[in-house]
This record gives sequence, C-alpha cells and structure tokens, in this order.
Amino acid sequence: MRQEAPRAAVWFGLALVAGMSAHATVSAADGPPQNVAEAVAIATDLARAAEPRGQTALAAQADRIAAIPADWIVPCLAALADATPAGGNWLRSGIERAVDRAGDSLSADALTAVVADRKQSARARTLAFGWLKDRNPSRADGLLNGMLDDPALDLRREAVEKQLTAVATADETAQKATHRQCLAAARDIDQIERIAAWLSEHGEKVNVALVLGFVRNWRVSEAFDNAKGVGFAKAYPPEAVLPTRPETVQWKAVASADKHGAIDLNAAIETKKGVLAYAVADVVMPSGGPAEVRIGSPCAVAVWVNGKPAMAHEIYHASEAIDQYVAPAEFREGTNTVMVKCCQNEQTESWAGDWKFQLRICDSIGSPLATQPAQEKVAE
Repeated sequence: MRQEAPRAAVWFGLALVAGMSAHATVSAADGPPQNVAEAVAIATDLARAAEPRGQTALAAQADRIAAIPADWIVPCLAALADATPAGGNWLRSGIERAVDRAGDSLSADALTAVVADRKQSARARTLAFGWLKDRNPSRADGLLNGMLDDPALDLRREAVEKQLTAVATADETAQKATHRQCLAAARDIDQIERIAAWLSEHGEKVNVALVLGFVRNWRVSEAFDNAKGVGFAKAYPPEAVLPTRPETVQWKAVASADKHGAIDLNAAIETKKGVLAYAVADVVMPSGGPAEVRIGSPCAVAVWVNGKPAMAHEIYHASEAIDQYVAPAEFREGTNTVMVKCCQNEQTESWAGDWKFQLRICDSIGSPLATQPAQEKVAE
C-alpha cells in the first residue's frame, strides 16, 4: 500500500513561500540568504541562467544556496521546473551541498510530498527521491509501487527494476506476467531489450521494433547527387512537392525487419557514395499537437512533418544511436506525412559505408505515439 505524506503543512508552507517570493529580490550581499523568500528568489534567478554568463557570479549564487537551512531546500527545489540546462546544473550544485549539510534534518515528509506530486518537475522529483532513499529507504521503496507509469524516467526505471526483482524467484507464470507488464511500462531502451530477451528465452517472441515504436514502412526515392556534399542544402523535387504516397517507378516500398527499425538505403537502392535519397511514410497520430521526432543515422539527415521542416543535421559518420537527434514537431490527429532526406558522403573507409536511418515519434519520455495504416503494417 502506498504511503501518503502529511501534505497539508508542507504545501501551506510552499504556498506562503511562493507568495513571499513574488515580492522578493535577490540580495546583492555575498552571505547566505536572510529568509526563505530571498533563497527562493536566488534559486529562481540561478535556475534561469544561460551561457555565456559570468561564471564567478553564478558560482557565488550557488554558494549562497549551499548555505540554506534544511527547511528551505524543498521550496528552492521548485525552481528546477523552469531551469535552463546550465542554470539547472548550477542550482543543483548548490542545493546538493545544502542537502549534505542538512543530513537527517531534511524532512522525509517534505521529500515524500515532492516525489508523490507528478506536477513537480521530473528533475526535482528524482533528486528528492534519491535524498529520501538515503534517509528513509523503506518509504522510498514503498513509493515505487505506484510508479510503473511515472512521467519521470528515472523513477519509472526504478519501479520496473523493483517489480522484476520481486518476481525473480517466483514461478514462470508469475514471472512472465510481470515481465509483460514491465515491458509495457519500460521506456529505457536497454531495459526494454533486456526484458524482451528474457521473454524470448521463455518462449514469448517480442517485436522490439514495435515496442519501441519505430516507423517501419517507407517509400524510398531514387538516388540524387550529393558529390562533394552539394545535395544537403539543395532542394530536389521531393522537397518542392511533398509526395504523400509516391507511386512512380522512381519510388519503391521498403519495410524494415530490423529490430531497431533501420531502413538500409544501400539495400533499398544500391550501394553508392556521394548520393542522397528521400523516404516518405504515412503515420497515424491518436491526437493533434506536439510530439518528438527521434531519428538516428550515421549520415547527414533532414526531416519534414507534413511539409514543414522539423530538423536538419549535416553530420557524417559520428554516430547512429537510437534517438540520436530529437526535435519537436506539430502533428494533426489522424494521418500525417513524414519525409526524411538521408545523405551519404564520399568517404571510402569501411566504417563509412552505412547509408541508413531509423525514426520513431514519441512523447517526451519516449512513449511511442505513431502507428501506421493497417494495410501497410509489417507482419508481426
């Protein structure tokens, strides 16, 4: 049974702080903040820092946060919700030193309230969980029971691991049921593949590409010129008139059977150097709005969604990791068209021979959103 924190006092204090913060200004003094409102104002300012900005001044502000007492830590932690990458790191450095100083005086109830509140930022909740785990392991462990669907990736991962560990000595039927449940909950690729491998070893084949949500059915163009890299910036005909369902002889249907949804253009067209090709796919979205387009390729790539540019990366043979490049795009409910431009350069080394990409469309934590029309689905 999940343990509920006594939240009323905690949130009353936070609301009071928020009201005071609206009138607080960051003091020019170098010493510790004089009250919680000043501490929150410093934390908020620090969290919004953007590079480049005076490193000495930022370090000094982080030092001031490091000096705050235990009961000011949670109010300051809320500033992470709007933090820039640089500002979040500076604020975290100060808060973690304050946590170290606070020791056991940091309230487990206050930390539990932060972890349990999914409206708080994932970063703040994950930090609070780690501190709670250090101070009250049993309470932290109890919270994991309700986190298989948590929006904070690190917390969800721990919840999945807890479930898998709990059934490690159970009978095979119970283990299979838990592994299926955890496969649906997991979002980290290594964890998904580990669970899928266990199920496969126990007689249940898992289509990893389907679980991860890769777009596997494409129509691929003929090759266009990319000698000396001229093609990446050049708008060939597919960019002028977006082909929603190209049927000419220059386009061919390609379905990926790769577990990571890779479309191998060497195999689909022919092995060439100094060329590029386009690939178009129809995808169906359950609702309209923003989503993340995630692509991986060892080649230079550009992506359009419904004819609008989503991303472009003119980088060759640096990596081909899953979700290598991530960009937001607007989708409409129902059918949408995604187009990829994948460019191969003229390097002749064996490791530069791959000409491929893989793409999926997800929410912010990697939950697959897009499906493909039933008539185009790859056989499971």
